[in-house]
Amino acid sequence: MCKEWVYAGVAVVSGLAREGGSTDDTAMAAEEAKDPKRTIPKAYISGILTLVLLAMGVMFFAGGVGDWRTLSNINDPLPQAMKAVVGESSGWLHMLVGIGLFGLVASFHGIILGYSRQFFALARAGYLPASLAKLSRFQTPHRAIIAGGVIGIAAIYSDGLINLGGMTLTAAMITMAVFGAIVMYIMSMLSLFKLRKTEPNLERTFRAPCYPLLPFIALVLAVVCLVAMAWFNTLIGLIFLGFMAVGFVYFMLTAQLRADAPADAMLTGL
Repeated sequence: MCKEWVYAGVAVVSGLAREGGSTDDTAMAAEEAKDPKRTIPKAYISGILTLVLLAMGVMFFAGGVGDWRTLSNINDPLPQAMKAVVGESSGWLHMLVGIGLFGLVASFHGIILGYSRQFFALARAGYLPASLAKLSRFQTPHRAIIAGGVIGIAAIYSDGLINLGGMTLTAAMITMAVFGAIVMYIMSMLSLFKLRKTEPNLERTFRAPCYPLLPFIALVLAVVCLVAMAWFNTLIGLIFLGFMAVGFVYFMLTAQLRADAPADAMLTGL
């Protein structure tokens, strides 16, 4: 029983981290929002609360229909659970699938918005080639959009060619994304404590609630999640560390690009 609860905990954390990464796209729209100091925190909080409620609802309602093990290794557990209740020809099932398709399209839009703005910002700051920071006549980072799309399409067509520890390439990439998200959460909490100590007078439009208790709890939980993910996905974790090492070497070799990059007004306050 204890082992099953551990598996359930890791599954919930993994799922929330995977989908929680989508809420991170909110910050990518900061430069395009009218009042980002007010709207971005609201978007983050409402998005995370919605995510948690829906994730818990799916876990309890879909898993409670029957044997959860029959739904654990399929990509569409919610429609399959509903089909077991209302039948394959039910209009309710078709409505759910239709809503899911609309949600999938909306998710694609969010992903495109997120990765393109991330590529654009990194290129503008000198972390990626400067050509990715070019804007079209519509003031959109078209090169960054195309570059991310090419990478995504290549990954899709390589899915059946690469197998890592019994995982397809897509599953392995999603798991590595979970590792990245958890590491980002840990670094965010550490940065919060560091900035509170070294920059006590820094302007803060959004203050972390219940500081330092709540951020400390978040930090501890993130570390526990990282250990659990590494324990159950050792090979993917080692590959993730390899990518981190390659990224660090690239970071060291491209110092001149960052030195030559124009000053970012959002960082310098100019």
